[in-house]
Amino acid sequence: MRQVKKVSRTGVRAAPRKKGSKIAPGKRRNGAANRTFGRRTERPAGPIGAWIERMREGNFGMQPFAYGALVLIACVAVYGVVIGGHAENGVNAVTHQANRLLALSGFSIQDVTVTGRAQTRKDDLLAAVGTKRGDPIFGFDTEAARQRIERLDWVRSATVTRLLPDTIRIEVSERQPFALWQRGGELSIVDAEGRPITDEGVQDFAHLPFIVGFGAPRAAPELLTLMQKERPELLQRVRAFVRVSDRRWNLRLENGVDVKLPETGVAKALADLAAYDTKYRVLSRDIVAVDLRLPDRVSVELTENAANGTGIATDATLKKNGVRPGQAGRGGNT
Repeated sequence: MRQVKKVSRTGVRAAPRKKGSKIAPGKRRNGAANRTFGRRTERPAGPIGAWIERMREGNFGMQPFAYGALVLIACVAVYGVVIGGHAENGVNAVTHQANRLLALSGFSIQDVTVTGRAQTRKDDLLAAVGTKRGDPIFGFDTEAARQRIERLDWVRSATVTRLLPDTIRIEVSERQPFALWQRGGELSIVDAEGRPITDEGVQDFAHLPFIVGFGAPRAAPELLTLMQKERPELLQRVRAFVRVSDRRWNLRLENGVDVKLPETGVAKALADLAAYDTKYRVLSRDIVAVDLRLPDRVSVELTENAANGTGIATDATLKKNGVRPGQAGRGGNT
């Protein structure tokens, strides 16, 4: 039988469908069009790239310069606010108002507790704290208060903390009095580290060792520790420790006798003095001074009565390299 080709109403013959093709003719035409006319060959330039391109062509506006001017003006304004302190003042004002509101709600200072205080006066301590009842507790500067407290005479260190909602706690560590120090006609209380504590109330510490001379506070702890450990019986008889030229010591005994110690070998000199005193009782005789500065002998300076043969010092037994009467002070206070 003869096949008759289909003809459309318009008279155009339809193209024969290929075998195996599952895509409609209309969709195939659309896909081809997309591949031909919808492909982007180049990516469009961004704003910066376009501006650079216009700069190359000499075609640019004033908008970027306007933006730059605005940024510069803003930076200058911020700099002026910061340098002038206006920003800090504003923050402080806001903080102050916030602290006042918190104080009204119960966070205010109502009590100050102190531990470790023995010699520091209460009024001086409260003045250093720098606060009063009712002040905002969050507005209290604990670090500044600690620094002020540690500047007090007796205070070695201090710790200041807040105990919410209404208490400030202060823990004080005080310096311990070690000796009374006389220099240039003035008296001070010093600690074991040789640092002066105060010039006030020295009459209440008359029981402390009495040291004299410049450099005495720094060198006294070593000598006193040595005598407390090895010669406590002699230490009880010392009325004053006199520092000579900041090099050595003279011991002024309670009976007025001066014991002149050497610069070095102090322990041996004190041992020799104790031995001679046990054997000859030199510290109980009519003498002015005992000179221990020479390592091989002990020289004794007699009083005027003893030198004239009318005192008890003439009964001392004299031996070679032993106790020798004479002018122990010939060398002066050196």
